[in-house]
Amino acid sequence: MPLQVTNVQQREHVFVSALPGLEPALESEAGVLGFSPRRVEGGVELTGAPGLHQEANLRLRTASRVLLRLGRFSAPDAGALAKGLAGLPLSSVWDGRTAPKLSVALHRARFKGPDAVLAAAARAWGLSSVERAGVLDEESSEGLTLLVRLEGDTCTVSADTSGEPLHRRGYRQEVSRAPLRETLAASILVLAGYDGVEPLVDPMCGSGTFLVEGAWMSRRWAPGLERAFAFERFPGFDAADWGARKARAEAESLPAPRSALRGYDINAGALGTARRNARRAGVTLTLERQDVRTLAAPAGLGPGLVVVNPPYGKRVGEAEDLPGLYRALGATFRRAFTGWRAAVLVPEDTGLIRALGLPEERNLPVRNGGLRCRLLLCTVR
Repeated sequence: MPLQVTNVQQREHVFVSALPGLEPALESEAGVLGFSPRRVEGGVELTGAPGLHQEANLRLRTASRVLLRLGRFSAPDAGALAKGLAGLPLSSVWDGRTAPKLSVALHRARFKGPDAVLAAAARAWGLSSVERAGVLDEESSEGLTLLVRLEGDTCTVSADTSGEPLHRRGYRQEVSRAPLRETLAASILVLAGYDGVEPLVDPMCGSGTFLVEGAWMSRRWAPGLERAFAFERFPGFDAADWGARKARAEAESLPAPRSALRGYDINAGALGTARRNARRAGVTLTLERQDVRTLAAPAGLGPGLVVVNPPYGKRVGEAEDLPGLYRALGATFRRAFTGWRAAVLVPEDTGLIRALGLPEERNLPVRNGGLRCRLLLCTVR
């Protein structure tokens, strides 16, 4: 196919990635924000005016990373690949001095590994060599990272605009023993239909991630307001325009959450971590030391959403104790939260799911830190 490039001055094409299984949450959130998403494997595609990649990084709380599409072309061999790479419009993202790093993905391509792609890129850009990037979900580079995806004979090239993975909001400088990614917590709240107004309760809150993310949703606080992004180092970056975008987002936020937020945990240290994380996030949480086995219904709160990420027996707690804990958790739900909606992230273990004893109205496969899990969504009765 002929070289097709994105003219970033006229129209932007963006791919936004999500954690595995959470594409529906990202699609839903992006649609509510007016991005007109198209769901694809691994995330959503967006098209819009210049600056779209900045808005996506700034506002999407369920996204993992934002990639700006630079071009797509046919690359049946190394020569065609080098020619296509040489024709890409890189001036807006690369200053031509520091060599970009490449993240390479090969799917049924004719190349025998990433080294051939790196060599073709070096020839295309007149460099002595090009370094391969690490795993982007875990790492960030000081310079430009380009993603080269070869699927059959088709090559798609994108620029990473996020830098640090988007779950790193900046507020969570301390974590509990089994931390939950901020993007996963936000996705679960979206899938559970949390509206930012109804009460939100976490009976095993740990470092408070569900509650802080819920508070930000309730405040309409954009998750990227207090962190830096890779696109701020692009040669075409307009600091004044970016400042205006951030100012608009901040002006749309509310001074305090509209929702009552309650968190409980038996571990006093975890509650201290949650309080400090919330303080850094600019929110105040109501937190109490309580055992989930004896937890009473929150006084004065009508039905809302109760959300929990209980131990899995792999990182915290002993596996032999889990069935009893899950039975107690289910009993507390039925005793204290009848009529509430529930979202429970559990390991992919049918015995533990049965021990909960909750109706499985929706049972979605997700991953938490590489572990296969199920997200149970139901109304407690």
